[in-house]
Amino acid sequence: MSFLDYFRQPEGLENLSPRAVQLAISDENTSIIDVRSDREFSHGHIRGAKPCPLGRLDEYIPEIQKNKQVVLICATGHRSRAAAAKLLKSGFTKVSHLEGGMRSWVKAGNETTNE
Repeated sequence: MSFLDYFRQPEGLENLSPRAVQLAISDENTSIIDVRSDREFSHGHIRGAKPCPLGRLDEYIPEIQKNKQVVLICATGHRSRAAAAKLLKSGFTKVSHLEGGMRSWVKAGNETTNE
């Protein structure tokens, strides 16, 4: 993974607003993957999101279903872009991320959970 992957929009990555992520959550064919650290995740995350820290993404790739829409979440959108680049290079085709990350989620008034 290149340092530039944090800032470059990978071809094939769809940017989602907080509202679009809310709609995606209710779709059983969507996986919500949170690539923040375990500590960040434990302080509040989107209900139903699966923790998958970016630094350990390679370990989790075999567990992520390629036939589902994958929505990536991080704090600001940088790590989710980098994760998307890796997933797209690994053959995933339906990859999106929460533009602005958890900051935009909270700013839009959406709830988080610690469960």
